Amino acid sequence: MKPKSILMVLLIPIFCAACAQTESARVQAAGEALGEARAAAVWPVYPDDCRRTSRSGISEGDRLDVAVLKMDEALARQNARTRRCADWYDQQRPDVVQEEDQ
Repeated sequence: MKPKSILMVLLIPIFCAACAQTESARVQAAGEALGEARAAAVWPVYPDDCRRTSRSGISEGDRLDVAVLKMDEALARQNARTRRCADWYDQQRPDVVQEEDQ
């Protein structure tokens, strides 16, 4: 082999290694920039009301008509809570397309 060929064979891995380091530095910088951008969009604390659950309050021995009324009232409360929490979320995310109720 000629000396120039040997030199080329030895330099190719060095050049490739240098390119790989540069590429990883670019990826690292892009990741840091993305992390900073996401950190800027910190959401407020989720409302406590949205974490609550409802119970029907039906007791053993309740008449059937009373049990149905209690269950309907509990369902109405939970549906109202769900709507409030969905409205809160929609206000936090103006980029979300709002669909009309069906």
